[in-house]
Amino acid sequence: MASTAPRQHRARPWGWLVVVWLTAFVTSSLAAQSTVPESDSSNSRLFPSSGSEYDKVISELTDRLADVERKLEQREATDFQAAEKAKQKFVVRPFGRLHIDTGTFNQDDANRASVGADAHNGISIRRARLGVEGEGFDNLFYRFDVDFVTFDQSTATRPTIFDAYLDVQELPVLGNLRVGHFREPFSLERLDSSHDLPFLERSAAVNTLAPFRSVGLMAFDWNVDRTMTWSYGVFDEATNEFGEDNRDRTGLAGTGRVTWLPFVNDDGSQLIHVGASYSYRKLGNTNRNFASRPEINLKEGALLTPSFVDTGLISVHDYHVAGLEMSSVLGSLSFQGEYVALAGVQSDNQSLFLQGGYLEVMYWLTGEHRNFNRTQGRYDSVTPKHAFRIGDQGDGRWRIGGAWEVACRVSWFDLDHASLHGGRMTNVTCGLNWNYAFRSRVMLNYIHSFLDRNSLSSNADIFAMRLQYAF
Repeated sequence: MASTAPRQHRARPWGWLVVVWLTAFVTSSLAAQSTVPESDSSNSRLFPSSGSEYDKVISELTDRLADVERKLEQREATDFQAAEKAKQKFVVRPFGRLHIDTGTFNQDDANRASVGADAHNGISIRRARLGVEGEGFDNLFYRFDVDFVTFDQSTATRPTIFDAYLDVQELPVLGNLRVGHFREPFSLERLDSSHDLPFLERSAAVNTLAPFRSVGLMAFDWNVDRTMTWSYGVFDEATNEFGEDNRDRTGLAGTGRVTWLPFVNDDGSQLIHVGASYSYRKLGNTNRNFASRPEINLKEGALLTPSFVDTGLISVHDYHVAGLEMSSVLGSLSFQGEYVALAGVQSDNQSLFLQGGYLEVMYWLTGEHRNFNRTQGRYDSVTPKHAFRIGDQGDGRWRIGGAWEVACRVSWFDLDHASLHGGRMTNVTCGLNWNYAFRSRVMLNYIHSFLDRNSLSSNADIFAMRLQYAF
């Protein structure tokens, strides 16, 4: 014990010396770092140490910021003025379409006897239209177009006005208001544009029984989620199946339609659509006939396709038309169907009941899908994924380009009821469509028509083609 105590006493001063030396070293290092000139640091170059230099930099930055804000305000004011000026005039967008059809008929003898005429082969212009549309005054939309092929039945002259209307948008309660000459809100197929139909013509029952264009007033709107639409209006009951005015008939009609999308995904490539339509029609002139061609319509002179079913002239004061519709899009595959019926009482107290419908399936071979307009409750045009160009598309594969679609439809139309013997017609149509550009295409249709009329069954085969161009 005595030998160790002196060694501990001698070591204690050396330990304190080491601690003191380390403390002095750290302190001197920190002091050395703090004496580095501010001009050597990057921060000091951005923010000078002297008050005058610092204030000068801040002043310059403030002036620059104020100048940028002033220029932005001037730009916004200029844009606002331009927008206000644009609201004071209508935008004008011209558009047009040309549909050239050709058809070849092969009727058996019974069909010729039932129809009472030969259907002539030939080529005719189905539609040739020009028009303009656009917006104005922030809440107005207009559309006006004429067709240079269709005769006005009252004057037997061309051209014929088709659409001529004005929309007032975003109104309280009503939503949107349309006035003029336009399509009554009835039937999905009736409201789809002829640009976008998968076949050359609409189905026979819809084309004959469903109202088309009339002069009237209509309100229409949709819900926030765009899953429901509704439209209703009052119209002058004075048009035939092609939308031509017949001035010798005056009357009044009330028509409405509602649609619902119980399911739809984000891009619209998957959806289910259902809808219903109704129209009450009070006729001024009680004479009326209901007839239909076999879903092809060559219109030029002697080429005029004869009606396969026809009630003849009947007398009726008023009648009701109702329709149900459904469609579904499953990617490139889609389905659609409708049923429409007309009911009333003839002037001789005989009942009147006519009905028909269709089912159709379509498939895009090139991967496109139908585009559903969720605020209008109808289908819009499809834009091809690949533009028309013959040759290598840049991926090493050779193709023509454009969008290819195949379609098949079965339609039926019954004009036999009680004292009426207009006939029953069933049409099976297969089609191939090549959309070489937006709303421009070549269409091929094969139609087999089964006809039962005047206690005689007959058949007809029809090959038809359309060249369609639109802008």
